Amino acid sequence: MVMNKPIMVAEFTVNHLGMVSIAKKMIDAAISGGANLIKLKYKNVDKYYQDDGKKWRNFNFKSYRGSLELSKNDFAELAEYCNSKSINWFCTVHDSEGLEFLKPFDPPYYKVASMDADKVELVNEVMSLCKKENKPIIISLGGKSNKFVADIVAKINEHDIKAFLLHTVSIYPTPTGQSNISYIRYLKKHFESDNIKIGYSGHEIGYTPSLLAVTHGAAMIERHFTLSHDWKIHHLKCALTPDQYKEMNKMIDELVSESNSNLNEFHQDELKFLQDMNYG
Repeated sequence: MVMNKPIMVAEFTVNHLGMVSIAKKMIDAAISGGANLIKLKYKNVDKYYQDDGKKWRNFNFKSYRGSLELSKNDFAELAEYCNSKSINWFCTVHDSEGLEFLKPFDPPYYKVASMDADKVELVNEVMSLCKKENKPIIISLGGKSNKFVADIVAKINEHDIKAFLLHTVSIYPTPTGQSNISYIRYLKKHFESDNIKIGYSGHEIGYTPSLLAVTHGAAMIERHFTLSHDWKIHHLKCALTPDQYKEMNKMIDELVSESNSNLNEFHQDELKFLQDMNYG
């Protein structure tokens, strides 16, 4: 069986600290590291989070999250920058407002996060737009049951659209041994089709489970991306630095190359060594 290289996604989340200058540097580094797509996040924090006094460290969580968001003007600038660098970007959609905002940018995908995947109206709205624009939907499956996945697949088929379903574990960072990569095979066996592909969105430290996901047939690998692990923001431990992302991408290339080597007997170069006994 031929192994195809997965689509490589660099997920910026809020690791740009809400600053366009950092986001542009991240775009450059992600391209250098072999990313095929940039994923951004648009969220109206005032509407999405309740002002319930929740804290992150010593900060009001809602205010803290708001300080890390990109503005609408920032998105326009970054869209132009991505275009100048010949790389596509897409975005997680958290509500109808976000979907309407993103439509004019004409992204190649729309994504629904695990935390929103059970919001029926939102999912139906995104799927309907994907049908209209002939674009795939991406849905993360963190914390979702097999029945939920079956129901989502039925909706995808009902809308007659293409989709990527991403196995993910919503623990940040995901402890060693808990990434449950074998579940990718279950998803592929029961739900993959011509229109539906199975991928992996990893939250582990490092990238060993991401490599394993490739050997299990993941069609998309999405990883959080950061320029530094020294910044004091949430979920940074599960992000890859540019050097880590580049090394992971290199190892995936090697995995794909080795997996597609299908000689049924010895390599002819072996004979040369055995005959010449040249140790170099």
